[in-house]
Amino acid sequence: MAEFPNLAGVVTKDLVESIGTGKFSAAYVNWSRTLQLLRQHAPGWSVETKEAPDGGILFSAPVGGYLQLRVVHTDGTVGPWVPQAIMDHRNKDIPTEKIGARDITDTQRRGACMCLAFTFGLAAELWAKMKLESGWGASPEEGAAPKAPAAPVAGTPTTAAPAPAAVEAVKEFKGSGASEATFREAALAKGVHTVAIDAICELLDGNWQSGLKTLEGRSAEDLNKKYAPTEKSADGEEW
Repeated sequence: MAEFPNLAGVVTKDLVESIGTGKFSAAYVNWSRTLQLLRQHAPGWSVETKEAPDGGILFSAPVGGYLQLRVVHTDGTVGPWVPQAIMDHRNKDIPTEKIGARDITDTQRRGACMCLAFTFGLAAELWAKMKLESGWGASPEEGAAPKAPAAPVAGTPTTAAPAPAAVEAVKEFKGSGASEATFREAALAKGVHTVAIDAICELLDGNWQSGLKTLEGRSAEDLNKKYAPTEKSADGEEW
């Protein structure tokens, strides 16, 4: 019977990516890189998703749905089932009738990372906002990490124009499929303020592919100015 490995400390600063800016930013490790770290540091272990009664993987809840995941070793050793809710960008339940295939597949990847943090401690430092090796969150005597951009004042949009990398990020999201989640992530990567994103999502009314196309061709400064609370659109523009 295999022993559960302790993978705390495996994730270091150079593996961490970020999305968004200022107080709207989030640090994360890409799901594929997380699973590669598992293969590298815990050979024989993987993450499996429980089959639901209907033969799929989506379990029903009073509101919305969830997946169940656990670690499993090639010798048959397993960990406890860990549930992962299917949520929107605000971490709210998505009604069952609105859950799509992309929501399920994204949740499976997100749930795998959460399961590994829950069971093995892999990347648990990010969930707990603890220090990582190689300078992440280092004290001054250790060599402080570069300061993050100043957080915008509440109600004030981020006005920085997108860097070329941000445009490429939007193209990547565009090619990976259209959903509210991918649109919001692409908008954050471009530097669009979250308040402006909320306003744009209402205008899109589910037409996420059109939204991704518009993101690719317009600057964050323009979108923030037009859709921030103090600069609401007055021309009734359609996306």
